[in-house]
Amino acid sequence: MNTTTETISASNHSPWRLVLLGGFLGGLADFIYPTVKTVMGGGPWTQPWKGVAGGLIGQAARDGGMEVVLLGVFLHFFICIAAAAILYLVVRQLKWLPRNWLLLAVIHGVGVLLTMNYVILPLSKIGRGIYPLESLHVHAFWHIVLVGLAAGFFVSRAIRQTEGR
Repeated sequence: MNTTTETISASNHSPWRLVLLGGFLGGLADFIYPTVKTVMGGGPWTQPWKGVAGGLIGQAARDGGMEVVLLGVFLHFFICIAAAAILYLVVRQLKWLPRNWLLLAVIHGVGVLLTMNYVILPLSKIGRGIYPLESLHVHAFWHIVLVGLAAGFFVSRAIRQTEGR
């Protein structure tokens, strides 16, 4: 690839577009997994998203209709995109953090899991974390794979653009 093509390609993807893409793709992977898992277990595909909405509106989410499901889906993607944006801002400021996308994926996946389980969920209408300590390593693996890989990959590229590498 020549320099002109690289310049044009890089200019088509602002750092924030890359961050949004990473957050969205991580959110999409983390949307598909629990949806398919729930359906394969015999539950309705809407169940996980009513659960997410329950963090905001409480038990009423269980009896809600499609509007509650859409609220849960919106909140899910908002959280994934916001988490990718936070990763980008933090890594840009803290120069000692790694820029390697795989390391960022691990940091991000574990960070999102721990923040959700021990900060966000206890402060929500749910009132407690949903991932028990004894199975936290399994959930950490899936958060790294589903949320972390996409965010780490695209945020590392956004950082490289910002830092001029």
